[in-house]
Amino acid sequence: MKQNNICFDTLKKECAARGLDPKSIPSFNHILDAEALAARQRQHAEFIHAVTYFFDKFIASLPGIPILATATDKHGYVLHMIGDSSIKEMVMKLGIQNGVQMTNEYNGINSVCLALDYQQPVGIVGSQHYHYYLHNAACYSIPIWNRNQNEEIGTLSFMTAVDFAHPLFLSLLMTMKESIERELQLMKQNENLRLLNELIMETTTSGLIVSDKEGNIINVNKAAERMVKQDKQSLLSETAANCPFVGDYLERALSKGLPSTDIERTFKSTSGRETTYLLDALPIFDQTDTLAGAFAQLRDITSRKETEQMLLNTEKLAAVGQMAASAAHEIRNPLTTIRGFIQLLKPSFFDQEHFNLVLEEIDRINLIISEFLILSKPQATCFGEQNLIQILHDTIALSQPQASMSNVQIIKYFDDPSPIFIHGDGNQLKQVFINLFKNSMDAMPGGGTLSVDVHMNVQGEAVAVVSDKGIGMTNEQLGQLGTPFYTTKKDGTGLGLMITQRILKQHDGSLDIQSTKGKGTTITLRFPVKKEETLK
Repeated sequence: MKQNNICFDTLKKECAARGLDPKSIPSFNHILDAEALAARQRQHAEFIHAVTYFFDKFIASLPGIPILATATDKHGYVLHMIGDSSIKEMVMKLGIQNGVQMTNEYNGINSVCLALDYQQPVGIVGSQHYHYYLHNAACYSIPIWNRNQNEEIGTLSFMTAVDFAHPLFLSLLMTMKESIERELQLMKQNENLRLLNELIMETTTSGLIVSDKEGNIINVNKAAERMVKQDKQSLLSETAANCPFVGDYLERALSKGLPSTDIERTFKSTSGRETTYLLDALPIFDQTDTLAGAFAQLRDITSRKETEQMLLNTEKLAAVGQMAASAAHEIRNPLTTIRGFIQLLKPSFFDQEHFNLVLEEIDRINLIISEFLILSKPQATCFGEQNLIQILHDTIALSQPQASMSNVQIIKYFDDPSPIFIHGDGNQLKQVFINLFKNSMDAMPGGGTLSVDVHMNVQGEAVAVVSDKGIGMTNEQLGQLGTPFYTTKKDGTGLGLMITQRILKQHDGSLDIQSTKGKGTTITLRFPVKKEETLK
């Protein structure tokens, strides 16, 4: 291989001009300490690894020839030496070892510096060296480049005895150079792909679990940890077949090479809330269509399912609204007739209070029918200043006959005559408490105690608490409350609580239900209090 622009006679004259003695063994003025050398070796770890790998491969094609391979960085510092032990021992006696810097100024003619200076393969054989102690050696060097960043990495050099000198070494170096540069380029590309894969794994909202072809879990992202409720380390110790939620599908992908897609899996938390995932489990094949592993993907579609359920409930409400509107008109006609006849019978009533109570109850029935019409269209309401304590007194009085028939004792825990004013519709608020009292009584078929309390909390809200010692509810049942037509009662419709929630929403109120199966239920309602200055 031709070496351009290198005249060894000129180089020798330059060495003599610098005062170098060809009979001496030159010293090395720049040597890295152990820490600095280790840092440079870490920086060029991939380069050193590639040199070792390809040197072992290529040296096998030259049996019986003693060769020492040396890798340097772009500044001429020796980073790694590998090969024939006798040559290595000899050069170390001359001071050439890891950490020394090869320079023209102190080392005369050397292939490392020439390869870096001329950016081409360089061979120096025997007497072409300036120093006599190298006249029995043949040295070959070639620069190595980083193709990804188009910058110089350093050099790769061969050293052997002059008797084995041959242009083949430069050809071998060229071949190794191409292999090393391609390997480094591929390693960089693989690293970029790895970083991209990690970025995708950690930023996607889907849970990802990856296994190798033997069924060992090799990667899990944070979303998957959260979904399967296990940390990454414990999942990495699992096999694909035993992986929570996805094991059966991963095993199918690995054993049969078959995908499983759009599988709905629903799980319930300890609180009873359902979470729905869409599962895909797919085999992974390499470029030769050989099975390389499998991965599972979990996508949280709980919000989508809840939206679908809301749309379904909306359709139900539309149907209920139409039914309510029809029923309301049919019931109001006989109610009007009954009210008229009651008014005609007014002189026959022995107790005027009984007459007024009957009319009030008929009017309340008419109002209840109007509340059902809320399901079909908004109803006009009469909001104003309402005394919550008085509303509860009136509602308890109205519910007392049913309580007596059901062997239920209603206990009031509010004797303070001071009113608690809220802004609302009195009839609607009475309907709320009538619904709650009725539900509590129905929950105590054998009788029991119904407790009612009202007070102001530290947040300045009016709080009403209705508590019973009835059959209670499970977490699953609590989660379904308020759904149209869902009821825990044999003859219920599930509309009462839904109407109660609608009324509370109109009053900016809130409702909290706590229940334990077999122990009872406590319902807490909160209302914003009517400010004193707005009452004037």
